[in-house]
Amino acid sequence: MTDVCTGGPSAGRSLDYLERLTFERYGRYAGQVRSSDLVFLQAEGTMGGTDFVCGARLLLLPFVAKHAWKKPVMAVNQTIFSCDESFTQVMAAAYNSFDLVAVRENISFDAAQNAGIRKVFHIPDAAFLTRPLPGTIDIPAGQHFAVTGTGWAGDETYQDIFMAADLLKRETGLVPMVMISTAADRKLLELGRKHWGEDGFATIPPGVSYMVAAHALQRCRFLLGGRYHMAIMAVAVGTPVIQLPGNSYKNEGLSAMLGGLSPVRGFDDHNAIAGDAAGFLNDPKGTASELRAALEPVAERLQQAGYYFAAIQKGQPAPVPELLGTVPGQPVPAAAHFAAYCTNTLMRAEGFQYSQIAGDGLGKEPPPHTIFAPLVTAYHAGDHAVRNSLLQMLRSFPGKIGASRPDFRNEIYRLPPEILALAGAPRPANPQEPITGLRDLHRLCGERIEEMKARIVPGTAPSPPRAKVSDISSHIETLREEFSTKSELLFYHAALICLIRRGIETSDAFTRFRTIWAKEPDFLRQELDSRWLISACDTFADHAYNPTVRALAMTGSVLVNTVKLYETENWATGRRGQELNYRAVTSQARLYDGISAFQIGGGDLIANMQKRLAAMPDRKHAISAILSELFSRMHTYDTVFRRFRDVHYNPRSIWETKL
Repeated sequence: MTDVCTGGPSAGRSLDYLERLTFERYGRYAGQVRSSDLVFLQAEGTMGGTDFVCGARLLLLPFVAKHAWKKPVMAVNQTIFSCDESFTQVMAAAYNSFDLVAVRENISFDAAQNAGIRKVFHIPDAAFLTRPLPGTIDIPAGQHFAVTGTGWAGDETYQDIFMAADLLKRETGLVPMVMISTAADRKLLELGRKHWGEDGFATIPPGVSYMVAAHALQRCRFLLGGRYHMAIMAVAVGTPVIQLPGNSYKNEGLSAMLGGLSPVRGFDDHNAIAGDAAGFLNDPKGTASELRAALEPVAERLQQAGYYFAAIQKGQPAPVPELLGTVPGQPVPAAAHFAAYCTNTLMRAEGFQYSQIAGDGLGKEPPPHTIFAPLVTAYHAGDHAVRNSLLQMLRSFPGKIGASRPDFRNEIYRLPPEILALAGAPRPANPQEPITGLRDLHRLCGERIEEMKARIVPGTAPSPPRAKVSDISSHIETLREEFSTKSELLFYHAALICLIRRGIETSDAFTRFRTIWAKEPDFLRQELDSRWLISACDTFADHAYNPTVRALAMTGSVLVNTVKLYETENWATGRRGQELNYRAVTSQARLYDGISAFQIGGGDLIANMQKRLAAMPDRKHAISAILSELFSRMHTYDTVFRRFRDVHYNPRSIWETKL
């Protein structure tokens, strides 16, 4: 990485190696990043620099994205913490090549500058945007205090937290509510059951969304613990926090960001811990007022950062707001807190063991419930501020909707139809009148071709194509919206193809498919777009009885799908839509396996293809009309056929644009 950043003589070989390593390590995810437009590194505080896993590997993918793939890379939500000087140098070199470096708390702002990172910004953690949502957990207001774990190492750590919680339970009379953040926090459950009994404390069941957990926190008088995000969730909903040490100085950085509120207490500093609790309970209004005042500059920063990222995402370069170049609350030098946490991090690293990699090592993709549930639940609860995030997730994972559990899939389908349409999500089937075969389709459309041709599918505008779903009724309902404001015969044609492809009443559906092409060939070829004309070719190629018809249909499919493939490559490599300046290419230029190049401007390849297609037999068959229409459209739209014809100078080999 240093070699690449310094531009040494072997920088090219080093970058090639890192790129190969990236694909070996990240597989399909590396491909997703390479095809993206904007890359965010969400690094948190995991870069201890004590070994490869906790250091350089976390920078590998964004580093290659920036240097090999020339992507804009923004590092956000970072705690800058490194226990190894050589890694600190690598980290600084990498971060100085990124387009944005934003830390999440005050101590890291100083640490980043000390590490040699030239331009540092402060953007608070988005956990400050947490909104509580009532759930099925019955937590009476004002009767509990919350307790959670920590990332600090040491065998006695959880025993120390439990002793502090037990002290607060006895002195305040409040019931502890144990909140699990990681598997290590389950030690608190074990200690609670041993010393308090099952009825002596409350807990949050696993699988609860963070919004419901935040609502439970809101009903507690305060939180005790060393979990950074749990502390932010608490203060975001107005619950004060007694902070304990974490796995880095981020908790101290959070306290400084809040103007000195919630200082980090030692695990055994029971006097300070009890004093903080007494202060919260004796002056709840004053405590709430201080929290609100401390959160105001945090909210302002998040708002300005949101405007900035929105502009960047839209491709509108904007300067980073000046406010983000300073810290809120109190500045704190990293050196004042570094030594103890570095010692603790090195101690944790001593017992680290590499885990065995199963399969490709990439892990399973997240299930639908994990992706959608918090946003869908919040929207149904009236929190419409999540609408844009919900749309983004539905657009990004359209295939996951159909893979959801039936009860949760119904929750998604209860979203307003306009949200499903904007997200490109499938439309739910009508449970009273599902479409599962020809009888149901004819109940909707009738069977008379003339009436379908004259009737218009209701709607204000055609919706864009959406992902296919396994439920045929849902798929056809969704497909119908693609033909809104168009003739119902076009929808009927598409629905027949869907039934045929899924093997539903194939013979009868193909008979009706042939009939509408026999009766309305001109109407269909003129009104259907190329996508559905190719689908018609595929259907004839798969099911026509006459082998000549099947061969002709395959010709149309192969011809246009070849155009689709190379135009896709042009789009994927950024060449689509660029002004073209063709260089001289002779017919002697070799492409592959004896195939020579087309002579742009003078070659007769396309002219001969056009003549052969025009001489095809059975010109009255529908497939001939479809093939003629497709050939014409390849010259109407911006494809290589039109581009090469526009620069063709040899009148003897010019070709007609129709068959």
